[in-house]
Amino acid sequence: PGAEAGNKYPTVRFAGQTVAAIAAETQRIADEAAKLVKVEYERLPHVTDLDAAMDGEAPLVFPGPVEQPSTAGGGGAPEGLPQKGNMRGPNFGMPGMTPTGDIDKGLAEADVTVEAEYRTQVQTHVPMETHGVVADWRDDGLTIYASTQHTHSVRDEAAEYFDLPKSKIRVISDFTGGGFGAKYGINNFGLVAIHLSQKAGAPVRLMLDRREEHISAGNRPNSLQRVRIGAKQDGTLTAIDVISWGTGGIAGGAGIGFCYNALYPCPNMRTEQYDVFTNAGPCAAFRAPGQVQGIFSLEQTMDELADRLQLDPLILRERIDTKPTDDMLARAHERRIGAERFGWGRRRPPNSDAGPVKRGMGMAQAQWVYVVSPPTTVEVRVADDGSVSVYNSTQDIGTGTRTVLAQVVAEEFGLNAEDIGVYIGDTRFPWGPPSGG
Repeated sequence: PGAEAGNKYPTVRFAGQTVAAIAAETQRIADEAAKLVKVEYERLPHVTDLDAAMDGEAPLVFPGPVEQPSTAGGGGAPEGLPQKGNMRGPNFGMPGMTPTGDIDKGLAEADVTVEAEYRTQVQTHVPMETHGVVADWRDDGLTIYASTQHTHSVRDEAAEYFDLPKSKIRVISDFTGGGFGAKYGINNFGLVAIHLSQKAGAPVRLMLDRREEHISAGNRPNSLQRVRIGAKQDGTLTAIDVISWGTGGIAGGAGIGFCYNALYPCPNMRTEQYDVFTNAGPCAAFRAPGQVQGIFSLEQTMDELADRLQLDPLILRERIDTKPTDDMLARAHERRIGAERFGWGRRRPPNSDAGPVKRGMGMAQAQWVYVVSPPTTVEVRVADDGSVSVYNSTQDIGTGTRTVLAQVVAEEFGLNAEDIGVYIGDTRFPWGPPSGG
């Protein structure tokens, strides 16, 4: 029984939730000690399936309404959303997502209406280097070696949880073996390692194994999406209506992003997005959170619409991708280049293959924001022998951060990039941006 009922122990809401931690001088001793830990569980009603959790009679994941602010690793949802059973929403709170116009009127004005249902599945993170840290708290300062996408997020969350001034915490990330959104914050395993290091007075290394990585380090939520799009015969959109349900396990943030509102202008638009709680591990940011699921359904439906209108899918997008932004101009340029190099005009007609296996060409568009970090600063040092070095606390998750910094500084000094020493991934260096967005 849970702490909500006044009992001593908290409710374990998903398989893989942290319940105990052991530190030892060797991995072998730690493994043997872990085998001695016995946990007695009381099995409670639970639900792990999206459709089952949406049923009004499903076991409740939480005993009442919950609020979950976003963290450095994503998740969360706007405050104050209605919650009924395991369903929380609808979420209209993201920028630009307020319903506009009259959906029924727009559909009535359409010459063609496409209705479709789509599902996407949960995806788990598989970085080559699993999540993990080494925490070293042997004096009045704390040093954390982290596989992270943002050294400052790790520092700031550790400072908050352990009530330490930020100046007392140093985070180092020389290399990160892949990070796709979930490697921003300190996470449960980081808190555990820091706590054990403080108790032991020694460095503590805690790296998730591959199974733990799959069940507890975050995931891309699944989705069930029902879409209606209406258009005139020339392709002009008259209505876009989409409702989605997704589960991020015990966490919020299972929406489909803002692509429906960002890509193609439409006078009558509504997107309703619902979180559905299940007894499964929490979601986390995963390469354009929500947007991937939304793009999948949006672009599939646009292809269906092009087929119904007997329009080339490329021509349809030329007509409807008209928001006056730099992104739109870039996409138009990319469409022309892609069509030319890919031989789009020579593609086979749709459904040319009678059997179950189809061969052909397709096209789709995607969209995401880019993040600018104004506080970013570098320190450039010139030694008495003429050597030049640049310092910044950002990290490299495989995107060539060191190379870019070397190229920029080399150009300013009239040197070659290989002549520049680059030092990153340390919160003692000047502030650097996260590796994401």
